[in-house]
Amino acid sequence: MYPKYKLGKTTFKIAIYIRLSREDGDDLESESVTNQRSLLLGYLKAQNLEHVDIYIDDGYTGTNFERPEFKRMLEDIKNGKINMVITKDLSRLGRDHIMTGYYVETYFPENDVRYIAVNDDIDTFYETSGSDMMPFRLSMNDMYAKDISKKVRSNLLQMKKDGKFCGSSASYGYMRDPLDKHKLIPNPETAPVVKRIFDLYVAGYGSSQIAEILTREELPTPIMYKHSGAKLNRFNHPEIWKHTTVSNIIKNRVYIGDLIQHKFQKINYKIKKRKAVPENEWFIKENAHEPLIDKKTFQIAQSIKDSSNNYDPNRRKVNYVLSDLVFCKDCGARMSISYDKKRDRTTMNCNNYRKFSKYDICFSHYINYKKLEKTVYDKLRSMASKYDNNKEEFERIIKNEYTDPKAEKIKKIDELNIKITDLKRKQDSLYDDKFNNIITVETYQRLFNNAEEEINIAKSKLKILKKEVSSIQKENSDYNEYLEIVENFLKMKNPTKEIMNRLIEKIYITKDKTLEIHYRIKKNELTV
Repeated sequence: MYPKYKLGKTTFKIAIYIRLSREDGDDLESESVTNQRSLLLGYLKAQNLEHVDIYIDDGYTGTNFERPEFKRMLEDIKNGKINMVITKDLSRLGRDHIMTGYYVETYFPENDVRYIAVNDDIDTFYETSGSDMMPFRLSMNDMYAKDISKKVRSNLLQMKKDGKFCGSSASYGYMRDPLDKHKLIPNPETAPVVKRIFDLYVAGYGSSQIAEILTREELPTPIMYKHSGAKLNRFNHPEIWKHTTVSNIIKNRVYIGDLIQHKFQKINYKIKKRKAVPENEWFIKENAHEPLIDKKTFQIAQSIKDSSNNYDPNRRKVNYVLSDLVFCKDCGARMSISYDKKRDRTTMNCNNYRKFSKYDICFSHYINYKKLEKTVYDKLRSMASKYDNNKEEFERIIKNEYTDPKAEKIKKIDELNIKITDLKRKQDSLYDDKFNNIITVETYQRLFNNAEEEINIAKSKLKILKKEVSSIQKENSDYNEYLEIVENFLKMKNPTKEIMNRLIEKIYITKDKTLEIHYRIKKNELTV
C-alpha cells in the first residue's frame, strides 16, 4: 500500500476535504457529507494514518473555488500546517477542468503537497492508472457540470415563462406561499406598509417625506426585513428609510399583481456575475398573484413620478476635480456636492448629515466648493513649488525625512535563511542518529518536530520581511513617479481630476472646516 504517514524524511500532515453542492447535480444521498467523511476516515484508518483537520464546503459549486473552507485549507498549506490533501474523488476538489488541473498539477506540487483522490485512484506521489486518466476525468467533470447547469437553467427559464416565482426572495410586501414556493402572497406584516406608501404618495407626499414618516414610526425597512445580524453591518444606517427605497417601491409593477422575471442572467455556469437582459426578453406574467395596489392608483402614482423627474441633465456633466476625494472627518462618509441655483454656488456637505440630519446623525460640514478647491490648489502649489528651488528639501517634505530600513530587513532575511539551513541540517543529523541507534525513535520524533516548528516560525517571519522589503521598493518606485506627477501639476493652469487623484489620497473636512490633506506618496497629513 503506497499511502504512508512518512515518505523519506517527509511527515505528512493530512487534510480531509469534503464538498457537496446541489448546483452540480450531486446525488445528495451518495455524496453526502456524512458518507464522504466516513469513507475518507475509513481509508486513513486502514493505512494507519491520522488527519490534522477536516474542511467541509457544504452547498458550494465545484465550478467556483471561492469557497470558505477551501480557502482556509490553502491558507493552512501556506502556513505549513498541511502538506497532504485527500478527497473522495476528483470532482469533490472541483469540476472546472482548468482550475482543478491547476491545483492538482501546479499549485500542490509547487507547495510540496501530496494529493489523493481515493475513488479515482489518484496519488500525485506515485504513477497510478488513475493519474493517467486524470485529464479525461477533469474534462468529464467539467462537461457534467456544464450539462447540469444547462438543464437547471432551462428548467428555471420554463418556470419563469409559466409565471412561477423563481427569485431568491420575495419583494417587500410579499412572501412565498407556504403551500407553493413558486407563488407570492401578501405578507401580513409588510403589505400594509406598501399600501400606505402609495396612499401617501398619491395624497401629495414626496418620497423623502414618506421615508421620514416611516423612519419616525420605526417601521422595519426592506433591508432590515431581508437581512439580520452581522449582514446588516454592510449597510449604512439600515434602520432609516431612504427616498430611493420608497421610489423603487412606487414604480414596481409587482404590487399590481404582475410578475417580471429574467431581467438579469449569469454570464455562464462558471461565473456568478450577472448581466442585464434586454427589456424585450423579460418574462412578464400579468395577474400572477394577488395585487396590493389597484391599477388606477398605480397609474396615478406613475404619472406623479414622471412629472417630478424634470431636471437639468447637464448638471451631472460638470466635472468636479475633488468630487471623489473629500470625506467627513467625524463619521468617514463621503462629502457630497450640491448646486444652489438661487445663489449660483456649489457647496459640499457630509453625506450622512445631508441625508439623515433629522435623526441627529453627524454634523454639518458645509463648505464652499470653489473656496475648498482654491485652498487645496494653493497648498499643493506651495508645496510643489519647493521642488523648483530645492529638490532635496522637497524630497524631505514628501518623504518626511524617511529612513530606508531595507538594509536592516535584508540582514534579518539572511539570518533567517541561515537559521533555516542549520535547522534542516540538524534534522538530517537526527535521522542519522536514529538510524545508528544513538537516539530512540521517540526522541528523534520529538526533536525533529521541534526543529520543524522552528523552521515554520522562521519561514513565517521570512515571508513578512520579504513582503516589507517589496513594499519599500515599490514605495521608492512610487516616489519617482510622484515627482513626475508634481512636475505636470506645476505646468497646469487648471489641474485635471486624474492629476488630483494621483497626487492626493483623501481630503478630510472637520466640523470646524479644517482641512486635512493625505498625500499618496507617504500619506502625510497636512493641516490647513
